[in-house]
Amino acid sequence: MNQNLAKALNDQVIFEFNSAYLYLALSLSMADARFKGFSGWLRTHYQEEMNHAFKIVDYLGRRNESVTLGDIKSSATKVDNPLKAAEIVLSHEQLISGKINELYALATAEKDYATVNFLDWFVNEQVEEEAIARDLVDEFTFAGDSRASQLFVDSKLNAQ
Repeated sequence: MNQNLAKALNDQVIFEFNSAYLYLALSLSMADARFKGFSGWLRTHYQEEMNHAFKIVDYLGRRNESVTLGDIKSSATKVDNPLKAAEIVLSHEQLISGKINELYALATAEKDYATVNFLDWFVNEQVEEEAIARDLVDEFTFAGDSRASQLFVDSKLNAQ
């Protein structure tokens, strides 16, 4: 594997751990704001981001590449408005998509087709994640400032 690509994948591992930390912070904020369903949903997404990081770690291992961890940046976000939290989620998922696209472009340029194939899963995952995040923003937008409507959306998230 080209070392530029190996480094970029290592950087993505760190980014995925940072993403997990962001979702955990948002989960705790929503728990404090008494949106237990949304808090649980965010905690599930925290775990998904951890799984994404380990998926890359495992891939690097299979390609005989070392994994070098870096610092997790404090992105502890304190927010009590579920719409604001949903907007943060959507924005962050769009950022993740951009990073995956950059990795895909680099793997393609390096003609590392094994990595291109590996990244196909992430590309498809991001299409799904952005759609889910957009739906979340829409639902909390429609709920507006009505606590009852917000809690209705929250209860739907609790059931997922």
